[in-house]
Amino acid sequence: MTAPSPSTAAVDSTNELLDVMDSNVKNASASSIGSEISASGLKRSSDLAPASAAGAEKASATSEAALEPSTGHMENSYFTSAMAHGNVDAVRKEMQTQEKIIATLQRDNESLLREKKEILSRFKRLEHDFEHLEAKHSLLLSAQQDFAARSSMHTANDSAKIVNLQAQVEELQTNLETEKRRCALLLQERNDLAQSKSDTPSLVGSAEITNVAVVREQQGRSEDMVAKLRESQRIHSIQKSTIDALHSEVTRLESERKVSHSRENNLLREVDSLRTQVRDLESALQQKKGSIRELISSCQAGSANAQRLKKQESRIRLLEKALLEKDEFTKRAMEELRAETKKVCERYQSTIAELRQRLEVPKDDPERRRRISTLERENLDLRGGLGGASVSLAVESGQPVQKIATEPKHHTDVTNKTDKPAGQALKAHGSHELEVTHLQSVIERLRAEICEHKHRNITLQSKLDSIHAEWDARLAEMKTNFALQIQTLRSAHNEELSRLEASHQSQLQEISKCSKAGRDSLASRLSRVVEEKGYDASLIAIGERLCFLEKLYCQKEEEKTHELLEMKRVAELEMKIQKEKTDLLLEQKNTQIKRFQVQLDELLAALSILQATS
Repeated sequence: MTAPSPSTAAVDSTNELLDVMDSNVKNASASSIGSEISASGLKRSSDLAPASAAGAEKASATSEAALEPSTGHMENSYFTSAMAHGNVDAVRKEMQTQEKIIATLQRDNESLLREKKEILSRFKRLEHDFEHLEAKHSLLLSAQQDFAARSSMHTANDSAKIVNLQAQVEELQTNLETEKRRCALLLQERNDLAQSKSDTPSLVGSAEITNVAVVREQQGRSEDMVAKLRESQRIHSIQKSTIDALHSEVTRLESERKVSHSRENNLLREVDSLRTQVRDLESALQQKKGSIRELISSCQAGSANAQRLKKQESRIRLLEKALLEKDEFTKRAMEELRAETKKVCERYQSTIAELRQRLEVPKDDPERRRRISTLERENLDLRGGLGGASVSLAVESGQPVQKIATEPKHHTDVTNKTDKPAGQALKAHGSHELEVTHLQSVIERLRAEICEHKHRNITLQSKLDSIHAEWDARLAEMKTNFALQIQTLRSAHNEELSRLEASHQSQLQEISKCSKAGRDSLASRLSRVVEEKGYDASLIAIGERLCFLEKLYCQKEEEKTHELLEMKRVAELEMKIQKEKTDLLLEQKNTQIKRFQVQLDELLAALSILQATS
């Protein structure tokens, strides 16, 4: 019936290959066993037997060789028994390997048999499908032959019908041309009437629409300019306040520097006066050797300078502590201000994102997108020209022709009623009225949508104004808080200064008391020295004391100059750090203001786009 399939041929080839492999394996095992038996010196026949028979003969031969009594020497028997045991082990290993090979070959044979069964079942299924397709093809051929016979029978009738239909089509085409001409004339008359009728209202409506659009655009621009002006004024006021604060800080530091410079000059003048006093004292001692009062007055200047140095050191420490407290307070205030500005920026960004989401056309809503596109097209048509312009465009685009082409029955009725021009004129007038009402409904709908968009724009503008008002209120609140903080800081600073002045006055009183006590004790000590040692020895002791005091004074003066230079360097460094901090703060504020301006510009641009589209 059918030729053998390639699958059966493959199965036969695999079976032949397996038979060849089995024969090769058997020959190889037989040859290996024969070589081992010949090496051991045992006798065997010339013909090779199968693997199982050779193994049995080998086992019997080895058993016989093991059971035979040894007739030779002891060494030969030991050697032969060792060889026999080695041959038995080798044969056992070979049999195990052959069993493994046989097991694997059996598994391969089973898998190949399963594949063969599957291939046979597939071959039967394909053969069944082929028979089914052959029967189907024969049925189709018979049906095609029947259809050809029937078509050859009906060709004559069809040709006659085609000729009649062609004649009818030509007649209908002529009627269609006449009707087209008549419709064009009627539409021209209707357009003239509609244009004469709707000239004034269309002009008035277009003028009103353009005027409203221009006024709305001007209002939007003016509002944008007012908002930008307000924002620039606010930024200018903020920058002005910061600049004033910086100027006040600079003036304060300058005044402090001047005070310190004046104090330094006073100290230098005091040093000069002390030097002059020392010179006068030396000259007085050379002239009058018994003037003890001048020595006492010269010693008093050194103690006053020491007390003044201590007072200056304590004041420096207090001022450093006050500066550290002020820096910490300003840092806390700046951190709070940054947190507040960050919150406000995040709020503005969220509102801007929400407004953008509201303004964006949803991508997953094709109905709304289609509706928006149709509204935009209708809006453009209305702006291009209301009333007659749209009707003329409809006439030029050939819409009545399409209606006539799609409704042949209606046109055949019209051709049958060519003797009723008055009725056709009435029908044309009725269709014109329908189109006019349709256009009016479209215009009303567009006006309603325009009103809705205007209302939406008004709500968005009110939201934007509320956001601006909230931002201004927040800034005013922050300014008031900052002013209160500065006021409290100034009051605390003034209180600290008053406390320092009070402590300074108390220290001065204590110093004056100590100086009086020291003066009295020094006078008593000098009088006692003069009484004990005599006049010359007292003068020598006073001279040594003066040298010691002069050295101490020079040392204190050097320390004082070093401390003053260190204070000056620290003050300059603090001024530089404060200036860098203020510059960095101004830069951060300017960047935040610029970012906020960009966001507001984007929001205003989105609102203007929405107004333009509406």
